[in-house]
Amino acid sequence: MRNFLKPKIILSSCLNLEPVRYNGKVIRDPFIIKLREYCEIISVCPEVSIGLGVPRDKIIVYKDNNYRIYQPNKELDLTQKMIQFSENFLSNISEIDGFLLKSKSPSCGVSNTVVYKDKYGKEFYFKGRGLFAMKVLEKFPFLPIEDERRLRNKEIRERFLIRIFALSELREMKSRLKNISELMEFHQNHKYLIMAFSLKHLKIMGNLIGNYNKEESLEKIKNIYSDLFKEALSIGLKIGNQVNTIIHIFGHFSKRLKKGEKIHFLKILEKYRNGRIEIKIIREILKNWAYRFEDKYILNQTYLEPYPEELNEI
Repeated sequence: MRNFLKPKIILSSCLNLEPVRYNGKVIRDPFIIKLREYCEIISVCPEVSIGLGVPRDKIIVYKDNNYRIYQPNKELDLTQKMIQFSENFLSNISEIDGFLLKSKSPSCGVSNTVVYKDKYGKEFYFKGRGLFAMKVLEKFPFLPIEDERRLRNKEIRERFLIRIFALSELREMKSRLKNISELMEFHQNHKYLIMAFSLKHLKIMGNLIGNYNKEESLEKIKNIYSDLFKEALSIGLKIGNQVNTIIHIFGHFSKRLKKGEKIHFLKILEKYRNGRIEIKIIREILKNWAYRFEDKYILNQTYLEPYPEELNEI
């Protein structure tokens, strides 16, 4: 069993069991309640932070030339307040691993926020994002940024969890890095995780480390590597890439497996490729072989246990 670091995530206050919603009610999302046990939480409610009370009159997002946020009942344009708060807040937070925000919200909505054509909210335009969420996405384009409704999708949830726990390890490694050997070890342990997202990035990162010489600044290499790592994990987690990664790991054991075992595994892998089984079944088989053959290189791969399995139980 891996010892997991705690990802540091920004969480909408209303998802953190705080009574800050427009109607004063508390949201109880079972997955988020469980996730909080494994994370370091920084909560934020942009609407309360710009001076709106609880309960409060409805605010909306509308678009003329630009996106604006408005409170129709009080005829208050809150756009500049929200932009100023967002920029100040995001500029003053220390390094973080992701955001989990309230869906549909005029401030925090990452998706499905109703955007109107007029400031009184009489004419629907399209579904988009809240103003705070827009600023988050602008400032942190390569961090995992989701809302609680999207995490109801198993694939989106899996990708979010993989990314926040991998980024927490990256953050910890950066804080203690003393020599290139430690960066090489980190890269080695995350090799197949990176491969599952982007083989292209894996090769670039491997060359970056492999071509390092002592005359170069370790700090500079660390920062370039960190940016590449985040960028790689921001790419979609495609089944084809996953299958390719699994076949690479399978190659470590294939010569030591019986013919029937190999045939059976490849049949199971095809079921995964066709969406008939979940990837956790494949991971368990590979881990079992790693233990059986005492393959420490594979056992150290974060790909096989990317986040606490208890988070799959909700």
